[in-house]
Parts: sequence; C-alpha cells; structure tokens
Amino acid sequence: MLGTVRNFDKNDNKPAAPFNAWKAVAVFSGASLQLLVTMAVFGFLGHLLADQWGRPWLTAMGVVFGLVVGISGLSFLIKQFLGGKL
Repeated sequence: MLGTVRNFDKNDNKPAAPFNAWKAVAVFSGASLQLLVTMAVFGFLGHLLADQWGRPWLTAMGVVFGLVVGISGLSFLIKQFLGGKL
C-alpha cells in the first residue's frame, strides 16, 4: 500500500511485527497483579507463622519472599513479551 510505513528489523531487513498496545497493557497489568498477589499471599502466610511462633519478623520475611517470587515471575513474563531476546 502506498503511504504505509513499515518497521524493519536492522539485522535481516524483514518487516517487524507491529506493536500492539493492548497486548502490552494486558501483559504489564497481569504482571503487576501477579506481583501484588504473591506479596500479599506470602505476607499473610508469614503473618500466620509469626502469630503461631511468636516471631514478628516472619511477616516481613514473607513479604520479602513474595517480592522475590513476584519479581521472578515478572521477569519471566517480560522475557516472553519481548520474544526471548534477553
């Protein structure tokens, strides 16, 4: 078509796939929800253990562990979104 701009990859000069904004919104909203839920679930489990064993630092450890698990899931989703380029 005349007047269309094509995105070309620098390596092989084939047209690159167009950027889909809705796909990006879906991926990043799902990733942020995953991060929030893992922090909340592991924080709650840490709170239950803290109440049972009398160790208040277990709540913080549960939140930190949930953050680590959430970030690892986030990095996996971003790697899938970028097509394994990392």
